[in-house]
Amino acid sequence: MKYIFIVNPNSGNAKHEISLSFLKSMFPSGDEIVLKKTIYQFHAKELVQEAINEKADVIVACGGDGTINEVASALVNKNIPLGVIPAGSGNGLAANLNIPKDINKAIHIIKNNSIRTIDVGRVEDNYFFSNLGFGIDAEVIQAYEQNQKRTIAGYFDASVKTLLNYKSKLFRLYIDDAIIEKDFYYLFCSNSNIAGYGISFTPQADLEDGLLDLLMIEDLDVFEQFYFSVLVLAKKIDLLDKARYKQVKKFTIESLDGNGISYQLDGEFQTTRSLKVKVEVLPKALNIIY
Repeated sequence: MKYIFIVNPNSGNAKHEISLSFLKSMFPSGDEIVLKKTIYQFHAKELVQEAINEKADVIVACGGDGTINEVASALVNKNIPLGVIPAGSGNGLAANLNIPKDINKAIHIIKNNSIRTIDVGRVEDNYFFSNLGFGIDAEVIQAYEQNQKRTIAGYFDASVKTLLNYKSKLFRLYIDDAIIEKDFYYLFCSNSNIAGYGISFTPQADLEDGLLDLLMIEDLDVFEQFYFSVLVLAKKIDLLDKARYKQVKKFTIESLDGNGISYQLDGEFQTTRSLKVKVEVLPKALNIIY
């Protein structure tokens, strides 16, 4: 077996030490082990293409949700399975797959080579494997990326600062045959039941059901915002009167405030000039080791 590991040396707190010698010591001598390190953003996608050309049997992403997204995106609808060593801060997809942060245990899972085929979400030309968020969710991630603390404390700090200044945005949603036009406080679309740090907005989401789970929350006052935060931590968002939950195969979102649509994609902030974007699920599009 030929394993190619794509490692982001700057993921999370950058405390992991994944070296070629260490990896070779974890596999039988007959296996070929290759390590490639990312140097710049989106470099992982290039390294995946190199790995495909080099006839890898398994390609392993070592990093956070952003790194995993880059590697996985290049493997959509490919036969080569993805292995995961979570070394980031949030690790949402890995948590859903019960892949531990302990490197030795994660490698043991990769060596067992048990493969499942999961769904993939797509917005514009970008893929997501865990979740996609508009509105305040996108702005929280934008603030989090500007924060030097890539920890759960940093995430909550970014959340609080965003909450204090956020105003709901007017969106029009096209879902099935319905059109929903409202000031939305929160729009969250998930393929996975965990968003990161163990937080769950869509506990019913399933990676293999061929559906995306869409959480829609209308404009909230200050008290409702606090109540929403409490319900998130308690995993009881369904108790919020202004929350609507729907499983969909696709939907379109249109911004009505004249600005391009921004969103977070597996924990990475993205912005576009487009006023309307389409979101859809690609059933059984990624082979992943768990």
